[in-house]
Amino acid sequence: MIISYSIESKLSRLVDFLASLGLSKDGMVGRFVAKHPFVTRYSVEKRLRPACDFLRSLGLTDPQLQRAAMNFPEVLCRDVNRVLRPNVMYLESCGFSSTQLAAVVGGYPLVIINSVGKLLRPRIKFLKEAMGRNIAEIADYPGFFRHDMRRLKSRQKLLTQNSVECSLSEMLDCKHKRFLLKFGA
Repeated sequence: MIISYSIESKLSRLVDFLASLGLSKDGMVGRFVAKHPFVTRYSVEKRLRPACDFLRSLGLTDPQLQRAAMNFPEVLCRDVNRVLRPNVMYLESCGFSSTQLAAVVGGYPLVIINSVGKLLRPRIKFLKEAMGRNIAEIADYPGFFRHDMRRLKSRQKLLTQNSVECSLSEMLDCKHKRFLLKFGA
């Protein structure tokens, strides 16, 4: 009986927490837990709420938080002090303003759980050095971080060869055939 009480109590806190994020309509909580059962392993008080509060402190709106929870729940499961805050500090050190940072995290929440050394640093370095672009462009297209380096390099090479300038979204947010039709030779 103690075990079921503990599980029931924990699940009740999780449901209440998810409902506070706006996931209370039309069985959203049930669908969420069914799709992301790993979230039930985390404490609302020790992990999920602190992560949510941290995201709010960055300037994320309620709809952005709801979207992050539904589509990228792993962000809420990361430790604020060991993962989220260090990644945000790295992004700030790259020159993102607080407004830009909110746009980037709101647009692509996984950015604050990705590896700095393996994903963030190489892409930002490529953006600045090889592409000659400003960090502010990422705030306009946070999806920049979801593209692999091979795609970034090949598309930048083609744009450079053809002396074409375009936004990051025009460059990356299309299938390869469409990109070649629009910018290729």
